[in-house]
Amino acid sequence: MSKTIAETLADFIQRASYENLPKEVTHQAKRCLLDTCGAVIAGSYHSTSGKIAQNYARSLEEPPKATIIGTDIMRSPQTAAFANGIAAHALELDDGSRHATYHPGSSIIPSSLALCEAEGKAAQDLIAAIAVGYEVSIRIGKSMNPHHYLKGFHPTGTVAHFGTTAACSQILNLSVEETVNALGLAGSLASGINQYEIDGSLVKHLHPGNAARNGILTALLAKEGLTGPRGVIEGRLGFCHCFSDRYDISSITEGLGTQYDILSIYFKPYPSCRYVHYANEATLNILKEHPMTPEDIDQIHILTHQNAKQGSDIPDYQTVLHARLSIQYGIASILARGKAGLQEYTEEAIKDPKVHEIAKKITIEIDPEIQKLYPNPRSMIVQIKDKKGNIYSSRVDYPKGDPENPMTDEELTDKFIDVTEGVISKKRQAEIIENTLNGSHDAPVRSLMRLLRF
Repeated sequence: MSKTIAETLADFIQRASYENLPKEVTHQAKRCLLDTCGAVIAGSYHSTSGKIAQNYARSLEEPPKATIIGTDIMRSPQTAAFANGIAAHALELDDGSRHATYHPGSSIIPSSLALCEAEGKAAQDLIAAIAVGYEVSIRIGKSMNPHHYLKGFHPTGTVAHFGTTAACSQILNLSVEETVNALGLAGSLASGINQYEIDGSLVKHLHPGNAARNGILTALLAKEGLTGPRGVIEGRLGFCHCFSDRYDISSITEGLGTQYDILSIYFKPYPSCRYVHYANEATLNILKEHPMTPEDIDQIHILTHQNAKQGSDIPDYQTVLHARLSIQYGIASILARGKAGLQEYTEEAIKDPKVHEIAKKITIEIDPEIQKLYPNPRSMIVQIKDKKGNIYSSRVDYPKGDPENPMTDEELTDKFIDVTEGVISKKRQAEIIENTLNGSHDAPVRSLMRLLRF
């Protein structure tokens, strides 16, 4: 009998180690760790969701085993992973996979940090867990997308469960059989729908926190002997069938262990939905060649793919989260203020009438030729028409942060410093950067977590 997908993935998870993973993979995992730590620190301080998660954690009486980042609170690893996962996603600063339409860092890294801290693991255990978590979940996600996302599911809440479960199964040294069961349990706990796109509600941030918590739960339950279906992914009533109208099962295991999808993720220079980044860059390209003021503009038209229109065509944004998802807001902020950074996404900033006025001039259309290319590239064309009738256009295929247009280690470090400025000291910034990017492979994870507790 041939192996199920879960059995093949479990073999990979059980065999993978810091020593036998390619150096470029472990280095990328360290980059993801630094970037996500910055997102959690910023989210724990600046976001409403982060504060709510902290208050929830404070209300619980649990053994102090894992750190709620940005506080002096320690709770169970499940609660720490939950709170930190919410904070990681709250400002839209987290990394992502364009192929899986998914943000792996905001769930896998909080669950891995919390469990490694509680279990007394070393940096090499953490990095290996991150690497296998990304690999397993991105492969499942890309096999189902864009159809899984277009059906209304949020992969950062659904697909993420397989990533956190893979990472936690590795940290706990589960056997292949136990790991298969853990993945089987993950398929039933996976959840997250995109209705937040309609009203801008904060539930979006709950999704990676839930996946981070449940990854620890599934691994612990499997270790105790709870069983899950072996055909959880490809079975007649499995995850792919239930959650997507179309999927490609063979792609999940193709090149497993030799080709690594963690190398294809993107990092974000802007605190907004990735689709907004394409629009921002195209707008800046136009302004560089043809400087203009908001008063010069007659109308703006966007040509792009279905995912971007469904998720980010939000001219009448109602909340800060709505604005982070809105292509219209990103472009309008660039045109009105010249930037779209953290300070441009506040309750006060999104009420700016000048920005609203520009946003109303922006329309978005699905372009058949761009749709054919999706997801590589996920192109966007911005066309700005001025009041004299001139039309200026720019196309972006690979915005800054994509592997084809990468952020260097130095640029990721600069981003970390920027988003954590005013939250932690320069000394602590430097120590966290050193511990994540350049720390010893046998350093205890608890040393890093002490730097994240303040």
